[in-house]
Amino acid sequence: MKILVVDDNRLLATILADHLIARGHQAVAAFDGHLAEIFCDREDYDLVVMDMILPEVDGIDVLERLRKKRHKCHALVITGFPELREKETERLARLDVSAVLEKPFSFADVDAVVERFSA
Repeated sequence: MKILVVDDNRLLATILADHLIARGHQAVAAFDGHLAEIFCDREDYDLVVMDMILPEVDGIDVLERLRKKRHKCHALVITGFPELREKETERLARLDVSAVLEKPFSFADVDAVVERFSA
């Protein structure tokens, strides 16, 4: 799968992208919403792993922009704020978010979600 990992925590984004590469996927990290949108406009991704909270433009807003541009990729949202996840449940469903993982999560959690999409 071709995967874009978006998180303003550069270490987390890079480590997660490296893990996905080691699992046989093509993965790249982006560190903010604007960069993620540029990457998605230039290439098609099968999956976008998007942090819910990003500087300047949040992850859900980025997903809304991508959906308006007809990007059809699966979306896995990650968040360290379970209360925000609950607040945004309707919006996430409207955006066809495939899964949400709460931080801290394990590589096995991510792998399980990725496997569902690649099956």
